Amino acid sequence: MTFVLDSVVLAAAALKRDARHKEASKILSAIGSGKCGKCLITDFVIAEALTLVRFSRRGGAELSNKMYECLLSSPHLQLVRLTDAELKAAGEIFKKYPRLSFVDSTTVALMLVRGIKDLISFDSDFDGVPGIERHEKFE
Repeated sequence: MTFVLDSVVLAAAALKRDARHKEASKILSAIGSGKCGKCLITDFVIAEALTLVRFSRRGGAELSNKMYECLLSSPHLQLVRLTDAELKAAGEIFKKYPRLSFVDSTTVALMLVRGIKDLISFDSDFDGVPGIERHEKFE
């Protein structure tokens, strides 16, 4: 199975005082052990997660720098970049779904264009998009 990983899970795992920290840490442990199958992450999601952590009151530069190194060195996360067609689709999705940020729209575009339905996220804004199945945990 192929999953796409959202930035809110990454930020929650990094920020120990986040309300969803324990859940996010369990998810990243499952990914790290290879139990989740193929897990994709986009450069947009990495940028958003690092920014959230760096400028959080509980985060900072040191934590976001460590997070950056961990994300890029993980053998179970595959970094993908959007094609021009996916980026164009993201723009259309962004216009159609006012609750989605542009980064979330890029995630949806990637998933729809590549035929991936499974998303790991705590963000319920994705629930209004047909064809996306959001997962908050792994059993």
